[in-house]
Amino acid sequence: MDVMKNFQKSWFIAGGWVVDIALGRVTREHDDLDICIYREDAKEALRYFKDWEIKVAVPGESRLVDYTHFSDLSLPRYCLHLFREKDFIEILLTERVENEVVFRKNKNITMHINEFSLKDRQGRPFVNPVWQLLFKSLNPREKDDEDFNNYVTIMDDQQKLWLASGIRIMKPDSVWLEKLTV
Repeated sequence: MDVMKNFQKSWFIAGGWVVDIALGRVTREHDDLDICIYREDAKEALRYFKDWEIKVAVPGESRLVDYTHFSDLSLPRYCLHLFREKDFIEILLTERVENEVVFRKNKNITMHINEFSLKDRQGRPFVNPVWQLLFKSLNPREKDDEDFNNYVTIMDDQQKLWLASGIRIMKPDSVWLEKLTV
C-alpha cells in the first residue's frame, strides 16, 4: 500500500495474496507480491516506477529483458518485474474493453469491472479471487490447490458458476470442477 499510495490509476493486488485478503487471514507463505493494472495505464506505471530497475517478462521463454522502449510491452507481453534494492514487485498488465475485463488466455472470458475489482475492510484493492483461481486452474501447483480449497468454502453461487464456466472452457478435465457444483 505504501509503494502504490500515490499511483493515480486503478491498481489491484493480484496473485495468491487475493485469496488470503478475501479470507481475512494468511493461509500460507507467499514468494512475492503481484500488482495488476490495466494495460492502458502502463505508461503511467512506467513513469511512477522510473527510479526502479524495470524488466519485461518474455512469455513462454522464462526470461526477462531490460525495458528500453514502450514497444517492449507489446502483446503478448504482459508482465513487468520491478526491482529496487531489496524490493521486488511484479506488475501484470490486464486488458479491458469498456467495462469488461478480458481474460488474457481466452478473450471470450470476461468479467465486469465491478466484479473484477474488490476492496477489503482496510480499503486494499484486490482482484476477485475467482479471476485469479481461473489462472491457477490451468496448471495448478500444490499452493494453487491449497488456495482453491481454502477459497471454495466461502464462494457464493455466482462465483462458483463463473469459475466453473471458465474452467470448462480452459481446462475441462480439472478436478476443481467437482467442488464447484451449485
